[in-house]
Amino acid sequence: MAQDSWQPDADVQSPDRSVRLRVDQAGQVQVDLRDLHRHTDESLAGQVRAAARVALATLQAEVDVAEQSDRADERPGTTW
Repeated sequence: MAQDSWQPDADVQSPDRSVRLRVDQAGQVQVDLRDLHRHTDESLAGQVRAAARVALATLQAEVDVAEQSDRADERPGTTW
């Protein structure tokens, strides 16, 4: 995954900004962590889960929008 050319579909952070997830629809994931000294295993896992939920929701929303656009294109008599 080339850092300079890869374009993620979602770029999200955990609530405390210690975890950053960059993901795309193809399944590529980049995880950046910082300020790990502030966390226990459990608290860091919670931050990762929170970021993952936001990333998943973002990816699902993009798919939903694309599907709605495709359905609109298929409707007869629709002109824009």
